[in-house]
This record gives sequence, structure tokens and C-alpha cells, in this order.
Amino acid sequence: MSENSTTASQIGPQGEKPRKRSMFTFWMVVLVTAAPFVASTFFFFVIKPQGKPPYGELIQPQRQVPQLQLATLTGKSVDLRKYNGYWLMIVAGPAACGKSCQSLLYDIRQFFIAAGDDRYRVARIWLVTDSGPVNPGVFEPAEGTVILRAQPDQLKQWLPLAPGEHLEGPIWLVDPLGNLMMRFPSNPDPLKTLSVFKKLLYNTAGWKAKHLEPLP
Repeated sequence: MSENSTTASQIGPQGEKPRKRSMFTFWMVVLVTAAPFVASTFFFFVIKPQGKPPYGELIQPQRQVPQLQLATLTGKSVDLRKYNGYWLMIVAGPAACGKSCQSLLYDIRQFFIAAGDDRYRVARIWLVTDSGPVNPGVFEPAEGTVILRAQPDQLKQWLPLAPGEHLEGPIWLVDPLGNLMMRFPSNPDPLKTLSVFKKLLYNTAGWKAKHLEPLP
């Protein structure tokens, strides 16, 4: 028997050695896929004093996008998880959408534009929390935003709120793996929010989704 041959005792019952190799390969693929997000979270947040982001709140533990009852304005059901692969900027509020609501929609549109070439990795989502007619004044500041009607009770279970805070006002971030991972406060500072968001995009620039669902 040559020195390079493999004995039955080395292989183990039912081909144990190849199985170990395949599992090792599987976990290496998982590690490589998730590495940009693990690294960006660690270097961007953990090395900051007290492990806090420079602006906004890191959601711990992260929350996966749940199955929500969502529909387009024409009544077509939508699963938010189909947008996995994008960074999601989520805001919520009533269909009447007054001045502050429109201002927030305008701000996230400007964040999208300011992202430059990375904007194609970003989807903006406005979750309408009632069944009323949508204010026509919304459509200009919300141009390019995915507008979906949602159940407010479901959103309150998923989206964290500060004491006394309402669904209308904050901005939430979902990463491309479908994790709700950051929240910016009501009436967020546009420049500080943009700075944090651009750093996240920069730190995960090497990660590319195999497939991105076309945005409506």
C-alpha cells in the first residue's frame, strides 16, 4: 500500500471523510458570504466607544423580516422578503402623509441619490398604515419609492419604537440578508443619517447578491 493511499479506517463508516470535507466547504461558503456584514458591523460599531454607532441605534438582536400582510395600492399582495439583496430604507405613516411625512420621504430620496453608484443596492419602502386615500402630494417626494399598505399592529411587533414614539417618523434599515439592524429616530438629522448610511454601503461594497428582484 502506498503512503498516499487512504485506508478504510481513515475514511470511517459510510464515507465520513468526504462528508466532513463537504460540510467544511459549506461553512466556508457561508462565512465568505456573511463576512462583509460581520466585518462592517464589527469595525463600524464595535470599535466605536461603548460599541455605539455615531448616529442612530443598532438593533440587537437583529430581527429577520417576518411574513407581513402587505399590498400595493392596487391591492396586489407583496412579500417584503422578496427584496432580500437590497438595503431597505423603511418609513411608515398614514396615507394622509402631512408635511413632516413628505419631508421624510424627500430625505430618503436624497439619501438614495447621494449614494451614487451604490443606489442600485438600495430600495426605499413606505409602509402606509391605514386604508385611506394616499395624499397626491406624496408622489413627487416619494418618486421611486415602493409604496405598500401594511397592518400597523404587525409593524409595531416588528419595528422597535422609542417610548412615546409612533410609527410615523423613524427610519429603519434592513440589511441585504433580511435583518432589521438599525433605527434612526423621529425627525432624523439628514446629514448624520446619510453619513452612517454611506459608510454601511461602503463597508459592504464587496458583497453582491446573486439576484435582485426588479423594483416596481
